[in-house]
Amino acid sequence: MLTDKQINDANAYGEWLRLITHDRDLPANNRTRASAACFAIAEQHHHAIIVLLEEHLYASAFALMRVAFDAYVRGMWLAHCAKEERVQKFLDGERLQEMKNIQNLLNGIEQTEAFKDQNLSALTNRIWAALCDYTHTGGRHVQRWNTSDGIEPNYSSKEVLEVLKFSDIVVTLSTLGLISLMNDENFGQKVLDRFRKRSKEYEITGSEITGSE
Repeated sequence: MLTDKQINDANAYGEWLRLITHDRDLPANNRTRASAACFAIAEQHHHAIIVLLEEHLYASAFALMRVAFDAYVRGMWLAHCAKEERVQKFLDGERLQEMKNIQNLLNGIEQTEAFKDQNLSALTNRIWAALCDYTHTGGRHVQRWNTSDGIEPNYSSKEVLEVLKFSDIVVTLSTLGLISLMNDENFGQKVLDRFRKRSKEYEITGSEITGSE
């Protein structure tokens, strides 16, 4: 459903984000190790989504949207909200109570100056049910494997393109999250300018991610 140009543009954007943060100095502490790893994982999910879309493996691409978003949100909470002992427990492999509910993480993140407008919560509330359905094989996802002729993929071109756009948004936010650890506002602006240019490379109409129940 995606053209070769759309795939190539998406790969080029992901690679640009990867290279712009490559070999940059970061604080040497556990907080950075934990949060930066989350952002890097979100970046890899972005690449995986593009590969899956190119191979027409849409179910797996859709399922990764929530996983990528989770990685970003956890990275931000670890970077700017978690107490040192919670960071250490996380790195030790303990499942933190705060991470059992994404709203707990968002509440902490939105106490920070950059997110006090609560736009992140507004976005999450709008898409969360759909993201969970796609990841956990809910009715919304099974719906897209039923046609009048049988059981087969039935995703629209708009839906597939919106997954690409959403993954671009998450990887951009994750890159900005990584840059926030560097305390370099000018560097962050460079990424935002590139994202605006990227947004003009495709056109999204409607809101197909949420779909119907």
